[in-house]
Amino acid sequence: MSSRMFHLRLLFVLLFLPAIASAADLRSAITREALKCAAAWQRNDYEGVLAYLPPQVIKQNGGKKAALKKIQNTFSLARDYGVERMDFSPGQPATPKPQGKWLASLVPLSVVLHRTPVDVTQETHLLALSADQGKHWYLVPLYRTTQAKLNLWFPEFAGKVIVPNDPEPQIGLAF
Repeated sequence: MSSRMFHLRLLFVLLFLPAIASAADLRSAITREALKCAAAWQRNDYEGVLAYLPPQVIKQNGGKKAALKKIQNTFSLARDYGVERMDFSPGQPATPKPQGKWLASLVPLSVVLHRTPVDVTQETHLLALSADQGKHWYLVPLYRTTQAKLNLWFPEFAGKVIVPNDPEPQIGLAF
């Protein structure tokens, strides 16, 4: 390799190294926030879960009081179905990308509902959003969220952020 080619490659790496490191830091921050949100779900901390929703999602769900009631109803319905415990495991977030005023990243999420004698596992996604370049992250659960609903909440995402299809839940025997 010529000395000139070596220097060009070195310059390229040095120019893009901060961006690569920054993306890794942002993904780590998203993972930390997703784990904190999952812990709030597991503690039945309704206010804690609500704190991770962006203001426009709360507004579209009728305001804070109505959104909080919907979260409580979700937990109540799970208990009515005999769910004893819920586990949430976020996967590796996608590299955040600018979408209008937001940084956006899809985060795979595994949800396991434990109900003796079976466990039901649902694979889905969270949409991680930051309006302040990654200092604070909102998390929007995309399970049963339609593309139309996401576009209503965030019109700037239309055609840019696609709601992934969720596979069918998997049922397994609990031991």
